[in-house]
Amino acid sequence: MIKTFARLLLGLILLSIVAGVILLMSVNTDQNKAAIQTAVLSGTGYELTIAGDMDIAFFPSVGLTLNDVRLKNPASPQELASTTAALLQVDLRALISGEIFIRELSTDDFHINYYIDALGKSNWDVETPVFNSNSSTNSAVPVPQPTQQQSNTASTDINSDIVSVSFERLKIDNASIDIQDLSQGLRYSVNNLNLTSSNTNIEGNPFDVDMNFTFLNNGMTKPVAMGFSGDITADLNAGNIDVQNISFNVTPVLLQGDLHIRGLNDDITFDGSVSSNDFDVFGLLQTIGIRESDLDATSSLFSIAEKPQASVAAKFSGDEFGIKIPMLIAQLSESKIEAEAEIRFAANLLPANISYKVISNQIDISPFLNLEAATAASNGATIIEPSDVVIATSAPATNTEIPIELLNSFNVFGSIAIESVVANDLLFTGINVFTNVEDGVLDIELQPVATFEGSVAGNIRVDGRNEEAMLSTQLAISQLNLANLTPSVSRLNSVTGNLDVEVDLTATGQTTNEMMDSLNGSTAFEITENSVDIGVIKQVFTAISALSPSGGAIEQWPDVIRFAELSGFILLNSGLSENQQLSLRMDNFDISGTGGIDLQQKDFDYDLQFSVLGEPYLQTIQIDELYHAVSWPIECAAAFEDEVNQYCRPDFTQVRQIFTQLGTNAVIERLDEVISDQLPPEVSDGVRGLLRNLLN
Repeated sequence: MIKTFARLLLGLILLSIVAGVILLMSVNTDQNKAAIQTAVLSGTGYELTIAGDMDIAFFPSVGLTLNDVRLKNPASPQELASTTAALLQVDLRALISGEIFIRELSTDDFHINYYIDALGKSNWDVETPVFNSNSSTNSAVPVPQPTQQQSNTASTDINSDIVSVSFERLKIDNASIDIQDLSQGLRYSVNNLNLTSSNTNIEGNPFDVDMNFTFLNNGMTKPVAMGFSGDITADLNAGNIDVQNISFNVTPVLLQGDLHIRGLNDDITFDGSVSSNDFDVFGLLQTIGIRESDLDATSSLFSIAEKPQASVAAKFSGDEFGIKIPMLIAQLSESKIEAEAEIRFAANLLPANISYKVISNQIDISPFLNLEAATAASNGATIIEPSDVVIATSAPATNTEIPIELLNSFNVFGSIAIESVVANDLLFTGINVFTNVEDGVLDIELQPVATFEGSVAGNIRVDGRNEEAMLSTQLAISQLNLANLTPSVSRLNSVTGNLDVEVDLTATGQTTNEMMDSLNGSTAFEITENSVDIGVIKQVFTAISALSPSGGAIEQWPDVIRFAELSGFILLNSGLSENQQLSLRMDNFDISGTGGIDLQQKDFDYDLQFSVLGEPYLQTIQIDELYHAVSWPIECAAAFEDEVNQYCRPDFTQVRQIFTQLGTNAVIERLDEVISDQLPPEVSDGVRGLLRNLLN
């Protein structure tokens, strides 16, 4: 883009020189316009169209005004630039002495189109053939190549011959720029751009720049007003540019800093710093176009009235090989985050390398949490429903492509160390995360984090070396106190104790949906020192006993029971939606079955069997032996948001059949006893067979 604007500038300067040649001729003639257009085409490769009038002034300086001007690339059908009026005034004395001193350069309604197609080719690229006067006769003769020393000498000569150009006044009103890059799927729009600058030059004398505009990209809902100002010292012959007192504002953020560039003519280096004011986080979200509905949804967790504040400061340096950020400090309310990073650009078939380190003593997000929700939590009220935990939206899930190509384009090594994260009454301590990307394989390791009187640790690996990415993850939860977790997840209030979980899952696919549909693995859990509200179990067996001829004593069961053993597992086979195998053992009570979860519909459907086991299992749940060793069919199908007492119900048709069979079995056993006592052995077997055939 900088080269493009430089070519435009040189083109405008060229216009003034052509104008001087035709001063004595009538101004508004097709011949003069054609002469200017020819000069621009030969000098820049672009086609210039002057559709309006052309005016030339001689006093107090040589000036050229063009109206309704348009610029086009012969190789592209799209218009490159246009302006309703362009004014160029040149100091004639300076021009005669070999310097270009422009009294004024101004444009009105200046517009630029910058377009890159899917192959990465810009509409500003000009295909200029290289002409050789001896090509027809000496085409077979090899052309000697300049040595490196000759090339360096030529480069030095070119740099020393940079023409001195300065502007007494530079003014652009109501300009706009459309930028579209199909190769990366990007679209930007800059409008209402106004720029003013005084005493602009490239000789090392300081000058100021003041600019404001609106910016819009394809992911924003409304344009964002931005502004820039700074004091610039540019010495292009020496290859140096300094920008002091930089001020860049996007309400409510004000960034200030400096930038120093060296070695523009050979080995470029740069360094600088930037810092912001204390700004309102939600004010920034509103500025960049977050919809009011999104903010309303967010307000269930965050209180905008609190106006959480943030700020950022950084130092950076770099060269043609990479960028270093030795210091980055972010302040989030009372929390402070420090970081450092280094980026080495891809070169010689080697991928880019990124390293980083993030450290924080404490991150307190309590000021961002809704105070009413926090108060409700402290009173034991429900603040997160199961639907919020399992799935946050009813909209169709986005099928995101796994960035396999991106994983193979760079290497990363980094770490995050946070002493603690506080969210009202929730506390996480000793957070250490390590990330590594190498040869297309991403590894993320979470070392044990202390929380809820227990710990959580895990790791994730994504292998992107094949067409389909391979995911493997392990998670270990140790002695998590469910009583402390209950205020945040209300559905856990029926169970207390210390939770241990081991998760081991794998998946493959090119998209997130394919990954979800291919999930395989196991989740094993155990709850020690537990107490369980068995209300659902009592409800189910009360309904079962109502069909029993002998009834039952289910109502005498306690509401809460402690189990010596409370453990189970879930096996996944090709996703969550079906083919799950579930098993739960609570002393002499066993639950097993199959089913799945539909995340889109926010519901679940399992076909289970409830069984009461006899001796030698610990008889924690006391029930008539009639119910022992029988797999009672239970349907557990409901929405996540339903009450727990609506989750499960017996399959009454099968329950009736079971009781019928139990009654038949009891009659057969009694008859067996009578036959054995009353009939001789030689006839008893035949009688038993006859009776079984009749009863069954």
